[in-house]
Amino acid sequence: MLKRFILVLFLFLNLKLFPSIHQDEYFLNLKSANFGTPTNLSEKLVDKKEKGLYYNYYGYLPYWIDTLYYSNFQYELLTHISYFSVDIDTDGSCGLIPNPSYFTKIYNESHKRGVRIHLTFTLFGTTSVSTLLNSKSSRENCINNILNYVNLYNLDGVNIDFEFVSSSVKDSFNLFVNQLSDSLHNHFSTRKELYIAVPPVYQWYPGYDYNYLSTFSDGLFVMCYDYHWSGSTEAGPVSPTFNSTFWGYYAFNTSLMDLIGIGVDPSKLIAGIPYYGYDWPTDSDTLKSSTLGKGVSVIFKNAKNNASNYGRKFDNYSKVPYYTYFSTNYHQTFYDDSTSIRLKLTIVKDDSLQGAGCWALGYDDGTTDIWSVIRDQFSISAPSNHFIVKVNTSSLNVRSGPSTDYNILNVALYDDLFVSFEYDGYWYKIYYPSASFPYYAYLYGGDGVNIKYLCGENFKKVAKVTASLLNVRSGPSTSYSILTQITREQVFVVDSFIGDWAKIILPDSNRFGYIYYTTYTQIIDDLAALNDSKITIDSLIHADTVFAGDSFEIQLFFKNVGFVSIDSLFFMKFLKNSSFYFENHWFDSTSSISYGDNSLPNQNGKKTFYFKAPDLLKDSLFSYEIFFSRNGDVSSDTIYLEIFVKSKSSGRNENDQPGLRKNEKTKFKKFYYVYDISGRLVKKSYGDFIDFSNLKLPNGIYMIVSFDGKDFNRKKILKLR
Repeated sequence: MLKRFILVLFLFLNLKLFPSIHQDEYFLNLKSANFGTPTNLSEKLVDKKEKGLYYNYYGYLPYWIDTLYYSNFQYELLTHISYFSVDIDTDGSCGLIPNPSYFTKIYNESHKRGVRIHLTFTLFGTTSVSTLLNSKSSRENCINNILNYVNLYNLDGVNIDFEFVSSSVKDSFNLFVNQLSDSLHNHFSTRKELYIAVPPVYQWYPGYDYNYLSTFSDGLFVMCYDYHWSGSTEAGPVSPTFNSTFWGYYAFNTSLMDLIGIGVDPSKLIAGIPYYGYDWPTDSDTLKSSTLGKGVSVIFKNAKNNASNYGRKFDNYSKVPYYTYFSTNYHQTFYDDSTSIRLKLTIVKDDSLQGAGCWALGYDDGTTDIWSVIRDQFSISAPSNHFIVKVNTSSLNVRSGPSTDYNILNVALYDDLFVSFEYDGYWYKIYYPSASFPYYAYLYGGDGVNIKYLCGENFKKVAKVTASLLNVRSGPSTSYSILTQITREQVFVVDSFIGDWAKIILPDSNRFGYIYYTTYTQIIDDLAALNDSKITIDSLIHADTVFAGDSFEIQLFFKNVGFVSIDSLFFMKFLKNSSFYFENHWFDSTSSISYGDNSLPNQNGKKTFYFKAPDLLKDSLFSYEIFFSRNGDVSSDTIYLEIFVKSKSSGRNENDQPGLRKNEKTKFKKFYYVYDISGRLVKKSYGDFIDFSNLKLPNGIYMIVSFDGKDFNRKKILKLR
């Protein structure tokens, strides 16, 4: 405890000497900044109700990151971007926005992708922070100026980064946050968000009332870095993932654990992750070496490249990477990479936090390592099963959710084709252009038998978007106007191709649009080939008895439980050649063609098969093992089909009905079959059926089909102990 107290005291006394990475880099880059007022903030926020992330990801974007790097951002993995920053003076006045054209660029790029834009307001230094917060007029002036920014630029929220709040102004900071949050949350246009940057260890800075701040804000961005900072006396992990006896108690995991332990709601915590490290000159290359000077920050991309050149090492105490090299003297650089960040995001998930965030966007400089980890840990996996739905009625409402309670977005017309991947009952979820509200939409398909508003279609090409954002134009060239935009992983049916352009079918009011498909999409020729065809059989309806030479039909009622529409490639298959082959209605002597609507996944279905009884000289019973298959894929279990065929010599008259008639001149062999409730044959024997109790079968319901030499008999038996 004494050692920890000494460490806390040391940190407190040296705050001014060793500013945070936020403060350090803000002032380091000021000379290159232009200050002014952004213009042309034209894009409204696309409100994606389903963005595809389980957790929020909140990225700080410093003003010194060039717009060239914005195209590297995988926006679908971001929920918030906070532009850093506007400085606040001690009287509550606010400066201008640094590099305003940069802000305009990220504002428009983010909004059309559904990413919320915040503006960070900063005030550094305990003295400056205290001066502002101790003055009622300064606090109110600051709040009014922040609200002016929100109104002027239609911000989605603000981020407050005050470093550092002393215990003497704790109550004043609480009051400031309370008043600001009330103004933002009750904003006249729409609710605005408030996030607050806080140090990682609450014991270090008692001026931050974490419980109070979390209650009156939308989230606390916990800066889980600078555990070792530029001025550390020993080199060490900037953000140790786990605490250890070697490095000490304070680490990423304990910071979050302690905040939850004092009552902070985990759903209000954003765990900040460093996209940088520090390079310190040291007296050796061993761990815990003393530093010989101030550390220099190294952005992730450079740290990764250096580690590749010098040899990446991994500290098993803190679970972060580092590298060492010699140049005049030894150097050690600790940083975070995809391995340590994966561990950190696992902690975020295990603790059920609101999410994670980073300092800072752009520091990965076009590398994809970290994005891949975020996608793997935070994003809802892209659907693997897709199928095409076809509108089977004159018009069908496209809604924002799976019931008639949701808004109508558009009306689809007969024969329109869309790509679905999920269903909620008989509501089918389809892709909707991302630059229009919402990201997905729903169509009601009906049960497939009584109501058939949608049916399946397996023979259309689709385009799957591989670009972050893809323009949909009114014609097949860039000279045509942009109708809307679609995003990565969205899939649309292709109507036709013109050169390098694909005409796709849209569920919004545009109905059709053109995309440059050769570079920005994957064309899939046959979605059905990627999925399994599977049904559960409800019933198989057919006559028990038919006459030789007659044609007749068999009806199959089923539930489609796969992800392939049950279409004309769906066959009734026989394990051996069948005597019921019917030319033009069978593919071959083992495959009967199906007729009927193409049922969608989760719909009920009805298929009809046409048979022709063979010409016979005597009455015969035909028994076959059959199953159902689509395009070579087995779609059902094997069941038994039995049909009795009466010969022409048996004769018939106008009163004849299907079924076995008496024939005194013909003697047939007696037999019986026992089926279980699923229709599976479990017992077959010749002779009279006498006593079910003699059959050694488990408890259950059974159907006995027996033939006594003259007539067929059926009975259902429940077997109990």
